[in-house]
Formats: sequence, structure tokens, C-alpha cells
Amino acid sequence: MKEIFEAVSARIKAPYFGYAVLAFLALNWRAIFLLIVTQATPAARLEAFDKATDPARLYLFPLLVGAAVTVVTPWIRYIFSHISKKPYSLLDGINLEAEHTNNLKKTELERSRAAFFAAKEQALIDQAKRDAEVRTIGDEQVKKEVVERIETLRQERNAAHSIDTPSTPTLSKEERELLLRAAMDPKGQIMRMRDSHGPIIAAADTAFGRGSKHAYLEYDEALESLISKRLVRAVSGESVFELTLSGWRTAKAENPNLS
Repeated sequence: MKEIFEAVSARIKAPYFGYAVLAFLALNWRAIFLLIVTQATPAARLEAFDKATDPARLYLFPLLVGAAVTVVTPWIRYIFSHISKKPYSLLDGINLEAEHTNNLKKTELERSRAAFFAAKEQALIDQAKRDAEVRTIGDEQVKKEVVERIETLRQERNAAHSIDTPSTPTLSKEERELLLRAAMDPKGQIMRMRDSHGPIIAAADTAFGRGSKHAYLEYDEALESLISKRLVRAVSGESVFELTLSGWRTAKAENPNLS
């Protein structure tokens, strides 16, 4: 019994029977409607059903339509697949090119980091060699003077390096979110706005502080902090702001994947 049920179920689920059933309903919907809603005896309802349809619409046309659709459907799918093959190929090429460019940037960043740390390691090795050479000086007075001069030179070098390469300012979570979202906007803008939920801070396509006065005040304070750190500047009163050059640099330092 189970095998018979499964066989019948498989036949019913076949595309041909599904198309035939849809064609039957489309061709005989009026007769089916009358059969269901007519307030009369069963014989009268069946008579109304028979008058609204005929054997061809009940049997012949649904079978023919189901067969035709079953034959035509694969060809329609083939035509649409053939038409869409070119644009899908172009989209795949664009995605692969973007991924390739991103991988190149990551590789370049890794190389620059490796070169930076290699230079740091070599500087430590050279410093250790010079310290070893100084220890070989026999005259203690001369050794002391050389050590003092080397220490002075190293302090001057470290001070010059700290001036040339300023450290990235420390950012709170809200400041970092605003900065990174603004960097995703080509104009780098941050705006104070108001929508149906109340005041918001908008950057790119994101609204910060919506629906919560406390959250809005946190992001508003973060915006003021970014202004005080000279990462953001006002361009239109107290409503429109944009990233400064330092703001762009800090955003890229926070997220090297930014273009």
C-alpha cells in the first residue's frame, strides 16, 4: 500500500500533472465557483456545473495545455539562460576583479608591515653591535663620553621620528563608528538631522541615535569630540560636517580596506 501511495504521489508531483491541474482550474474556474457557492440541491448544483463547462474543457484542453507547457518550459529556460549568460559573466568578472584588487592591497599592506618590522629588527641589531663596540673601549673616560653622545643622538632620533609620524588618536566606539561610516561616503559627510523618530546623526546610509535620546547624545558628543580632535570640520553651520585630511588618514588607519 505504501509503495502504491508513493508511486501515485510521485506522478502527481510531476511537472506535467501540475501544469494540467493549473490549466483545469483556469479553464473551469467559473463552473467550480458555481458548484461551491450555489445555494441549491446537489442535483441543481451539478446541473449548473455541467452548463458552465464541457468535456473538452474538463479533460481534453487541460491535458493538451499540460503537455504543451511541459514541452515548452525547458526551451524557455534555455533561452533565458542563454540571454542572461553574458551579463552574469560580466558580473562575475567585475566581482573577481574587485576581489583581485582587494587581495593586491592586502598583500601590499602585509609587505609594508613586514618591511617595517624588518627595519626595526635590523635597527636593534645595529644598536646592539654598536653597544658591543663601545664596551671594547679601554679608556673608561672616553667610553663614558661616547655612551653619552650615542644616547643623546638616539634621543634626538626618537624625538624626530615621533614628530614625523604622529600617533593615531584614540577613539571611542561611537567616534570610530561615525568616522568609518563617514569614510564610506565619497564626500565624507556627517549630518545632524531630524526624522519622524527625533534627532539623529547621519553618516553614509546609517542613522545613529534613532529613537533614543541617550544614544543620540552619545553620538552627538562623539561628533563634538571628532571636531575637537580636528578629524571633522563644519561646512554648513551646526548641521553638516565633513572629514578633514587627518580624519581620512585616521579612518584608513582604522580600516585599511577603505578605498
